[in-house]
Amino acid sequence: MEKNGGLQSCLRCGNMFFYSGIGKCICDSCKKEDEEEFQAVKNYIYDHPLATIMEVSKETGVRVIRIKNYLKDGRLIISDESPIFINCEVCGGSIKYGRFCRECADTMTNEMRNAMKVDEYQVGEKPNPTIRTRFLER
Repeated sequence: MEKNGGLQSCLRCGNMFFYSGIGKCICDSCKKEDEEEFQAVKNYIYDHPLATIMEVSKETGVRVIRIKNYLKDGRLIISDESPIFINCEVCGGSIKYGRFCRECADTMTNEMRNAMKVDEYQVGEKPNPTIRTRFLER
């Protein structure tokens, strides 16, 4: 859960900074470093599509946990030929990006829809035919 805006301590370096309340609670310096690391990983994978996650980490200097987070966040999508994958957080199956496989995501969506008793196409209030509608005259 994200914190509200205001003066916060960066989750990575510990420095204090003004946090807007949007996105990860990290300072601009760490955001810049994160973006540089992301670009290095992205470029390496583009040039070496069959590299393992350990090779990508070794060659780019980016920690494995950060590479996995890029995949979980959906910032990276690995090609089908690549040996890199992460595990679905529900069933443990192999996936190329995100947190859940398609089957688990569909199951969770249906369970939430059923629990909330929400019709797929229901928007706003349903009209009540027994109430007579009045319109204001100009």
